Amino acid sequence: MLKSMNSDAIDVSVCSVRELLQGELRIPPYQRPYTWQASNVVQLIEDIAASEERDSQEGECRYRIGTIIVYQNNEGSFDIVDGQQRVVTFHLLLAVLDMCDGTMRLNIRDDMSTRQHLCENNRVVRQLLDSLGSEKQRKFAEWLLDGCEVLRVEVAQGHLSEAFQMFDSQNARGKELDPTDLLKAFHIRRMDVDGTVESRKRALVQQWEQNQDEIQYLFGTYLYRIQCWYHGAQPRRDGLDAESIAMFEGIDLPGRGNEYECANWERNFIKAWYASVKEPRNEATSPYAFQIDQPIINGEAFFHYAEHYRSLLHQQTADNEPSSVKKACVDVEPFQDVPKYRYMTELFHSILLYYRDRFGGDDDDVAGAARMAFLYAAYMRLSVKSLPFAAVNNYVLAASRWEHRNTCIFEVIRNAARGQDVLSHMAHSPRDPVEESDDWGLWYRYILRSSENRIGDGKASSSEDILRVLVDNLQATGLFAKDRVEGQYPSISGSRVFDVLYNAGFIVHQKKRGQLYGLREEIVGDYAFGERKWRKKKEWVMCLDVLLKRGEGRDDK
Repeated sequence: MLKSMNSDAIDVSVCSVRELLQGELRIPPYQRPYTWQASNVVQLIEDIAASEERDSQEGECRYRIGTIIVYQNNEGSFDIVDGQQRVVTFHLLLAVLDMCDGTMRLNIRDDMSTRQHLCENNRVVRQLLDSLGSEKQRKFAEWLLDGCEVLRVEVAQGHLSEAFQMFDSQNARGKELDPTDLLKAFHIRRMDVDGTVESRKRALVQQWEQNQDEIQYLFGTYLYRIQCWYHGAQPRRDGLDAESIAMFEGIDLPGRGNEYECANWERNFIKAWYASVKEPRNEATSPYAFQIDQPIINGEAFFHYAEHYRSLLHQQTADNEPSSVKKACVDVEPFQDVPKYRYMTELFHSILLYYRDRFGGDDDDVAGAARMAFLYAAYMRLSVKSLPFAAVNNYVLAASRWEHRNTCIFEVIRNAARGQDVLSHMAHSPRDPVEESDDWGLWYRYILRSSENRIGDGKASSSEDILRVLVDNLQATGLFAKDRVEGQYPSISGSRVFDVLYNAGFIVHQKKRGQLYGLREEIVGDYAFGERKWRKKKEWVMCLDVLLKRGEGRDDK
């Protein structure tokens, strides 16, 4: 039983499908498009047909097809709050059977998804019903209209919150509904209370619907996890659910001029939001500065919040995104759609999204943050053979085997005053060597970025210095010791190190200049003095032998 519900505003009755459809019904703009697949429609037809045969034999009167919640709008018709997929399908069936009379009117939303599903389902329905013959079609139509019934819940005008309360309750009892739908319903309800103009409300909801899949991914995979991790809590593997959506519900607006009726901690957020919203007589003074770790403002602000972070994440992940941010994510692109690296790439994008949200930054700063995020996420993947989500939580929160061996990166970002403080802190965070990794593709890229970090810290000013950094990083992985144990090499030679560097792409072959090799341009960058050096392989081997004899890059030093 629902609590705190005005019983005078709610009328519950059982009615036939004919009685339900008589009059004018409307699909309101905050509803999703019509998305039933052909399989859903076929199942409904089969259920109705089976019920006709069964109920006639057993003497039952009607077949119940669920609950429909409607709200009386300002225009005198009824908005379908819950049950629109079935109602649209009822109309489709009756249209094919030529049984829709003038009293049955349905105002549906006009969008591409709805059109496509209606067109496909219309084709399937005609094929299926044409196979019945005219007499069976007539009996099926009569049974649908008068033999099938629904529980109709009518909510009076001015009580939309009660309609949404029933919607939330109806969909919290085992029905498949994404938590973002519940969030959308909650914040639409707040816009009604705040008096948001209808045109603005409609535009915000339409924008949400156009990007529904991205928004589900944004909240379920990123914003939810970030919120948990910076609080030191463990997010669920399955992501956002109905029980955890409260973290995206926050401050109710009191109305302009009533800011001082709010709690002290709420007041600055409310004043900043009002200052950012253009009113008929007042221009907006400045855009609202969203932050992931600040309180949510309910209503219209929430839809702007969702679009703001959808756009930020899109810059990082979209295939056709030409931005400098996307270019900074080049290290994770080869692993983006590979199941083995799913948690690694999601952690990378979570870190970069939170960093950019807090500090912004120019292209170089974002590139540095992306390199830091990649090293952090790749080290997690390289350090274990199997990576369940519980292990991701332990790694990020420095728990279990990672206690005293890792940094809680989301706490570091949250507590830092500048982005450079985060990058400096993470660059000097000690990590154990990565040993015995068979993941060469990721390992090579990890060594490359780790070497760039050391080179960028001023540890190299020549090609020889850069080579030394690379060799030291190879030594730190335990690769040389592993080769010796396996008996492949009695001692580590310059030739072996050259092969590793060449296969990894750290040393490249310049075909235009004969049998010459040089350090990859991306590694050398602006740090080496003079012109980039090209040498024959034997010269590189001799140089590496000298480094090894000095003790630089040896596994036993």
